[in-house]
Amino acid sequence: MLFSQPFFWRTHSDGRREVSWRVWVLIWVTPVLFAVAALMMLAFESYRHLASRPTTGEVVKVYSWPGGTIFDAGKTNYSPLYRYRWSDGEMTEATAGMSHPDWNFPLGSVHEIRYFPARKTNVVRPGFHNFAPGLVIAALALITAIPAFWGDRRVRRWRASTG
Repeated sequence: MLFSQPFFWRTHSDGRREVSWRVWVLIWVTPVLFAVAALMMLAFESYRHLASRPTTGEVVKVYSWPGGTIFDAGKTNYSPLYRYRWSDGEMTEATAGMSHPDWNFPLGSVHEIRYFPARKTNVVRPGFHNFAPGLVIAALALITAIPAFWGDRRVRRWRASTG
């Protein structure tokens, strides 16, 4: 089946037009892949939110390093280390596993965090920034769907017309 239609589109001698499945894949592959990636990222963040518990964490140390990407060049990134009470009642420490130039919190300050009671791992800093990448990719899916709809419509019109 994979090589059963060695063409993209063609017109038969009787005027009938035919379009290969490869055309539909080429038209829809980008928006569909973006949509699947967005759904997976948003589902993962939703799971992290549902599987974690809110608590407060005290900043005990702040790691810092210079930004190394085009988005944070010339800035210093900070990643605070939080001390919080884990589900077994013991005090433990963890970072959010991410950094930001605005996270240079003073030592001893208390911030809302979310931790995972099933295992000791990175904590989550609540906020929109957790869902933003998935929403950006969803927007890319919508943006790339516009030319895909246009291409789909053009191919369907071509196929429906006679030669």
